[in-house]
Amino acid sequence: MTFPSPLLLNLNSEKIKCSFRVKLWNSLEKDDEDIMNGKNFLGRILVPIDGSASSLMAEETTAIIAKKTGAAVTVFHVKQELRLGSQLPRSVQDELLGSIEQYAERIVNSARALFSEEKVKIDTETLSGDSAESILEFSKEGYDLIVMGAHGENEKGPYALGSVTKKVIRHTICPTLIVKKVSALSNLLVCIDGSGNAIKALDYSAKLAEKMGSNITLLNVQERRLYDSSPKTAEELGEKILSKALNAVRKRKLKVGKKLEFGVPSDVIAEVAEKGKYDLIVLGSRGLGTVSRFLLGSVSDDVSHKAKCSLLLVPVKT
Repeated sequence: MTFPSPLLLNLNSEKIKCSFRVKLWNSLEKDDEDIMNGKNFLGRILVPIDGSASSLMAEETTAIIAKKTGAAVTVFHVKQELRLGSQLPRSVQDELLGSIEQYAERIVNSARALFSEEKVKIDTETLSGDSAESILEFSKEGYDLIVMGAHGENEKGPYALGSVTKKVIRHTICPTLIVKKVSALSNLLVCIDGSGNAIKALDYSAKLAEKMGSNITLLNVQERRLYDSSPKTAEELGEKILSKALNAVRKRKLKVGKKLEFGVPSDVIAEVAEKGKYDLIVLGSRGLGTVSRFLLGSVSDDVSHKAKCSLLLVPVKT
């Protein structure tokens, strides 16, 4: 019995994947009109704070967004749990609890002052518990966007994600803006991969760009192995995906460009964003490349760690 070569199997697999993506985008044409419906878009923003420099950048970015969109803002702080408290003398417990309360009051008041200076009205909520779990649960109360810093005060790396942020973006069903740099979000890089979730990310991006007065660049990255085995197929597929996405947003009064690149998607996205000086990368948080990580598409996961600019992750259930 003769078996097909691995190269042939790989090429056939890529062609099947290409065919699937094209059919999927064809089926999504009927959803193009939905992108025009921005009713109640970005009505409520949740901004978790912890007093870190990264958290402060999230507050500043939220103020910029709220002033442009008129969104209602809730500043949310989760107080540190007093672990092993019952094993400590009562006087020590009281002192620790007092310190936790004072810290919470200080950073919430600091946030109030920041938003007041920007003339943005806010509500505040303070709870005790696990930070990530509390954010995830509270965000279900009708919020349209979570804006948070990339990492906490004691977590190293200017662009790396901290443990709380990682957990939130892996489990939330709410679009989440991870702030790595403060900006007016003037230039958006929207990644389009042909998946169903890509149209949701595009939808959200178009609405946000209209509110913020942003420019959009649509980026499709074809994997190098497909390009190497069939350059024409890769180019045609990429152009088809970009053309459909471009047609979907042309109905809006937006300045939109497009880019087709080849290589490892996460590497290319991070590189294009840095070279093009984009303020924000927008990704669906579950694309077609979800073999290695189910809760967050592997491309989104990798980009969130590699990119130096802010990221907006739009979950599949948005």
